[in-house]
Amino acid sequence: MPTAPQPAQLTDIVGGLRRHWPIVAVIALTGLVLGVLASFAVPARYTSTSTVAVHPLTSDPLGNGIDTSRSVSMPTEKGLVTSRKVAEAAADLLRPQHSLSPDRIIGSTTVDIPEDSLILTINFSGDTPKQAAAAADAVAQGYLATRREDASGEIQRLTKSATAQIGDIQVAAKQAAYDTPIAQRSLRIQAEALGTKLAELGNVDLDPGQIVGEAVSPTERSTPGAVSLGLGGLFLGLLIGIPVALLRKDEDSEIGGVDGLHAIGDQIVLDGTKDINRADTWDIAAFMLKIPANIEDDGPFMIMVDAEEGPDSTFTPGQELVDALERRGRSARFVDASAINEGKISRGWPTARKRISWAGEIVIIDTTNLTSDANKVALATRSDSVLLARSTTDDALALRRLAGLLRSKSVDIALTALFPPRPEMITLNR
Repeated sequence: MPTAPQPAQLTDIVGGLRRHWPIVAVIALTGLVLGVLASFAVPARYTSTSTVAVHPLTSDPLGNGIDTSRSVSMPTEKGLVTSRKVAEAAADLLRPQHSLSPDRIIGSTTVDIPEDSLILTINFSGDTPKQAAAAADAVAQGYLATRREDASGEIQRLTKSATAQIGDIQVAAKQAAYDTPIAQRSLRIQAEALGTKLAELGNVDLDPGQIVGEAVSPTERSTPGAVSLGLGGLFLGLLIGIPVALLRKDEDSEIGGVDGLHAIGDQIVLDGTKDINRADTWDIAAFMLKIPANIEDDGPFMIMVDAEEGPDSTFTPGQELVDALERRGRSARFVDASAINEGKISRGWPTARKRISWAGEIVIIDTTNLTSDANKVALATRSDSVLLARSTTDDALALRRLAGLLRSKSVDIALTALFPPRPEMITLNR
């Protein structure tokens, strides 16, 4: 049965990036170049700031007991700064030096309010440093002028209303209906109160506020420059390039040859791609394996053999090694690890009892059909020697993953035997 796909390991990711680093480099450099080019395409903008202190003004300046800290709605004042009326006033102030439309002024103006303060921070983004500074101050001046005009209009409205009421009282005082002393006294009290209001209206301070921090010409642009956009493009290129490199299928996903095996690890490689018969390769493999001449009776000498199973494979690598050992006069026991419950392997198979039963024997454990790389590694740590059998067309990524896992557990691969592609294999003669 085909081996189930294994989860990606850190070694796979690092190896994939190492193999496809040109892809990451090209995409990252492309991002860098595009970022630098974008800096020339994006118009340079400069931001300058004018700071305004707002003086409290109320709709009823004559009201007593008013908390001045609550007499100004700063969100309302913020909205007034970016209103068309203020923008038109600012455009008129700028017209001699800079021609900016009210819409442009509204779109380029932002306002910040420091917490718990009566301060407006007016920011203007302009095409040049001088334009930005002049426009920020113009908006501030336009806001103060508009606020002063609104306050003056409110005072005029209240004055007109109070004067009209006094006139009505004077007319009523001449009518017969108000000819009684009590009625006349009531009218005089009302007239005196309105007169007091008129006197106070004449003394109201209409100062809407003042610019406490004039705008200065900025020395640096507020829009990103070539360096920042270039670095941003480089970082974005890396973010795109790394997944592309990891998802890209290797054009050379096969082992290919001896060089391909050496690229995967530093194990000893037996090149059997030129042998006419697989048995010849296995005979050499049996010779190269360092198997003790006399195996002690306290345990077996275990050799793990692993290959990549093909859909039409007729070979059992572990049995092939057993046959090769027999041709050299050494008997060996063949064990198919796939016939062992994988839960038992993960729990420590072969057990001490099983190893005692194999005492003095050479035991070949074939892990070709195991579905778990973790179980293969576990068996490798319990074996005395590890032999890998691979074909030139086998999956290099799968072998690299297994080799990386073995290295992580300090397991040395004693030998890797490389065979020709399966369609070209000649059936083993026994």
